[in-house]
Amino acid sequence: MLAIGDNVKNSRIANNRIKKTSEGFTLVELTVAMVVLTVGVLGGVLMIIIGATRDNSNRVDTTATNVAQTVMEQISGAPTNANPILVLTDCVQTSQATSNLKINTTPGGATLAANGDIDFTADTAANLNANNYQMNYTVCGTNGLQTVYDVRWHIQAVGAGGWGKLVTVSARQPFVNSQNGIAFIRPVTLRTVVSM
Repeated sequence: MLAIGDNVKNSRIANNRIKKTSEGFTLVELTVAMVVLTVGVLGGVLMIIIGATRDNSNRVDTTATNVAQTVMEQISGAPTNANPILVLTDCVQTSQATSNLKINTTPGGATLAANGDIDFTADTAANLNANNYQMNYTVCGTNGLQTVYDVRWHIQAVGAGGWGKLVTVSARQPFVNSQNGIAFIRPVTLRTVVSM
């Protein structure tokens, strides 16, 4: 049997062990843990911001592609041996009789860059619009939201005797055309050859 003194001695040893194992965090450990947590949270927030920005740029890019495709289909539908002025409608200008969205199918148009894309810095929109090689096409979204796209095109006669046309159509959203924002969205450029 144990004596009463042995019980007291054993409980002191047990209490010392408990005290040594339950001392808590030091200030250095707490600071390191807070830095790691802060870096993790800020990284997650940054990923959310980047994801939202990329989602918006993808939406703008897809819509610009659809707008450029609409203009290209109109030009492609015109006979290559004639150069009619076509009238297009959007969600604002819904009547062909009064629409000022006109498409000139005569060879010429917006200036091309060295890589074959439309050079948005070479021509003024007013000059191209007066000659019907530029339009401000409006896309209507939900809740009355309207987005305007600057659409420009260039038509080049190809082949002996002009049997076809090389059509280059480019669309961009004017408010995202500078590189000073969060995301720079390049203009969308489509090309096709239309022939007899």
